[in-house]
Amino acid sequence: MGTYTYLLMAEDFSVAQKLGCDKYALDNCILVKAPVEAVNTVVQQSFGFEVRSHCKLADYVDANKASWKEVERHRQVRNLRPNKSLPPILWAVPFWRYLKHQWAILPLSGTEESIAFALALLLNTDVITFHDSHHASFNEFKVFRRDRLVEHYLFGFECGKDFKDGWDIKLEDSEFDTWSNYEHRFKSSIRQVSEAELRAAFLARKHDRDNRGFLDACLKYYSAYIPLKEETPYHYHGEWNSDFQKWDSTVERMDMMVIPPNWGYADWKIIDRST
Repeated sequence: MGTYTYLLMAEDFSVAQKLGCDKYALDNCILVKAPVEAVNTVVQQSFGFEVRSHCKLADYVDANKASWKEVERHRQVRNLRPNKSLPPILWAVPFWRYLKHQWAILPLSGTEESIAFALALLLNTDVITFHDSHHASFNEFKVFRRDRLVEHYLFGFECGKDFKDGWDIKLEDSEFDTWSNYEHRFKSSIRQVSEAELRAAFLARKHDRDNRGFLDACLKYYSAYIPLKEETPYHYHGEWNSDFQKWDSTVERMDMMVIPPNWGYADWKIIDRST
């Protein structure tokens, strides 16, 4: 048994009590404060996707393998008949809620705000998006409440694009990186946060070169959690990750939407300031 596997077993792989986020948590996700069943209904009725309900981890792994087999089949067909029209390959995207948690997790890009807005509006609830833009070195955390964007936290090295004014806090953090202009921008229409609170939160994790300290504080404020990859179905793509029962035991329910790789929902204009 490898050391890594042993450590996972020793920790019992439980996320029931976890809130906030780790330095190596997912870089992109959408969190919905609702049961998986409610998200399922919107995904089917409003987005028009096929959804498979009450799935086990093995169902997702099998679906992923089937999609990759279809990729190989398409490659072989195109080698023989380059002009042949082929149907799109469908991919299973799991969404789930952990036991004792309030938020369902959709591992979609945090930039897909039309989906986040629609889920918040149609389910009359809160939706959180998070996006880590590695290529541009900025990160965005947003909270939608029903029909409004109510909170926005932007942080990173390149926050100079046109985000307009109206921030409650605009803070430069030379203490995090003395060589770059690292910024924090925050605004909220539902709570007050002081500059001292924001600074204290990100500096608390500075020793580990972790820039997600205030993000962690925001998530804990909303009793939400962004998981590590090994706490998600994506950890089990490899053949060596075979302990499905341990992961299944942490989940209240998991469903899967089946979508083509070039899918799109809507090109809605999302408001860019808290109101």
